[in-house]
Amino acid sequence: MANFNPYIDKIDMDFWRELCTKEGKLCHYKKGEYFLHRGERTKYFGFIELGYFKYTIIDTDGNEHITGLALCNTLAGDFYSSIRNELSLVDLKAMTDSDVWVCSTNFLRQILKENIELRCFIAEELFRQSHGRYLNLYRQSPKERYLELIERCPDLLQDITLKDLASYLQITPTYLSRIRKEITFGKK
Repeated sequence: MANFNPYIDKIDMDFWRELCTKEGKLCHYKKGEYFLHRGERTKYFGFIELGYFKYTIIDTDGNEHITGLALCNTLAGDFYSSIRNELSLVDLKAMTDSDVWVCSTNFLRQILKENIELRCFIAEELFRQSHGRYLNLYRQSPKERYLELIERCPDLLQDITLKDLASYLQITPTYLSRIRKEITFGKK
């Protein structure tokens, strides 16, 4: 699958895979298990060998919202809270049975302390992705955001539920179904 998170296109995932397999340990997460809890210090990051995870937040009414996904062959973790050694604002939860090469955030901080250029590069790419997503909420319709995402990741619907995709797009599942029906049948 194409990269769900565009920042990954510019990051050498082979470097991270090799680093995590060499320095980490392979951990299995069952569907529904947490890799990371909001309100806790981030202890680990990892490379996802199999499966996928969702990043979620809880709003003031107690509703869960998906803010991102971490798919197979990408990194899992909260970069900001990891490098700052702060409490995480998100949960990271396995959406399928998943295998992750897990390393400590102390190890990550050491790598990024020794390689400021890498740290800046990752931070800039994450900012670019977040800023682009923020702007797209204003300049694109939900249908346009859906089409752009499906064009970038055509196999995504094999890996994620429509409910989760709707949450990520910040629309209701019903509205996403209408968009999909309109695209498929040309009806509004």
